[in-house]
Amino acid sequence: MSSQHSIQGKVALIAGGAKNLGGLIARDLAAHGAKAVAIHYNSAASRADAEQTAAAVEKSGAKAVTLQGDLTRAGAVERLFADAVAAVGRPDIAINTVGKVLKKPFADITEAEYDEMAAVNGKSAFFFLREAGKHVNDHGKVVTLVTSLLGAFTPFYASYAGTKAPVEHF
Repeated sequence: MSSQHSIQGKVALIAGGAKNLGGLIARDLAAHGAKAVAIHYNSAASRADAEQTAAAVEKSGAKAVTLQGDLTRAGAVERLFADAVAAVGRPDIAINTVGKVLKKPFADITEAEYDEMAAVNGKSAFFFLREAGKHVNDHGKVVTLVTSLLGAFTPFYASYAGTKAPVEHF
């Protein structure tokens, strides 16, 4: 049995799509024929990166839109999907690349730092998956990324790996 996996004409939403891996994925999807890419960014600090990624996406011939939101709040994730649907249509592909790294000895991590890591790495992924289940087109694809650090010990990354681990269970 043969199946075709083409990105041609698809609509994608990328959480954390402004830069790094998310930005590369946005550019790659556009280069492979995506019709539109909704690029999420967290705050004003990453807005310029989101705009640069959007310009690169449009240069490849796809429509691009940038959407801001703090995805550690369920309402912001709901708004992200609603705004993406309004701007470019229901996504065929939803990818979550959101993550926060804190490279610090376990004994030095504060409660506030842990809470922020857990919200960014775990909570945002949970609500992203929930909303993707409601909004992605039938036969669409949903991806949320974790880290290779879950399979190997690397000093000072315990809080990152620990707060990303729940995503494998979601």
